Amino acid sequence: MKRYYQILGLEEGASKEDIEKKYQELSKEYDPKNNDNQDFFKEEYDKIQEAYRELTQNSILSVSGKSVANNNVESEASESSNETSDSITITISTDKIDELKREKQESRANSINERPSMFRAPFSFNGRIRRLEFGLSFLIYYLYVFFLEIMLEETGDVGLYFLLVIPGLWFLWAQGAKRCHDRDNSGWYQIIPFYGLWMLFADGDIGDNYYGSNPKGKH
Repeated sequence: MKRYYQILGLEEGASKEDIEKKYQELSKEYDPKNNDNQDFFKEEYDKIQEAYRELTQNSILSVSGKSVANNNVESEASESSNETSDSITITISTDKIDELKREKQESRANSINERPSMFRAPFSFNGRIRRLEFGLSFLIYYLYVFFLEIMLEETGDVGLYFLLVIPGLWFLWAQGAKRCHDRDNSGWYQIIPFYGLWMLFADGDIGDNYYGSNPKGKH
């Protein structure tokens, strides 16, 4: 369910009113009819419809914050007979409810803004990386090639040199593809002349995009 809230740009547990408002806003913004029927907007529009459908059909949707705050959670256990009747009522105060809600929101905020570690899958072409990781990858690759050049001068083994260059190139291309994904572009963009400079200095997309979640942890 968390993914559907993120698609609508809402925190998990948002009220029905917030979901309805955000749905109307995003549906209008991403409606393919208003965007020349481009494939990107068709895909995003379908995601929005799916998220709205799942959230509105789910039975655990929260009601508005006011109604939650004004209700006490009560648990009652009772035993009765014709002659005697005993009952126990446990009541949690609204202050305690507010405290629990704050703790949950803080925990959610920390998990949302947590910055993923770098170089988790350096040889994978899937996902996104931020520009710092791409810049470091560039340096690592050229240091690797530098040492291979030294090895080549010492041994003269050209075959071994090219064999060892292959994993280095794979690493660089994989990291480059993920950096392109961070800009919401295909990994093939990295073969465009001078696009590497843009990959080094341009900001990535804020929030999730087609290729995955934000590597900076921002939504």
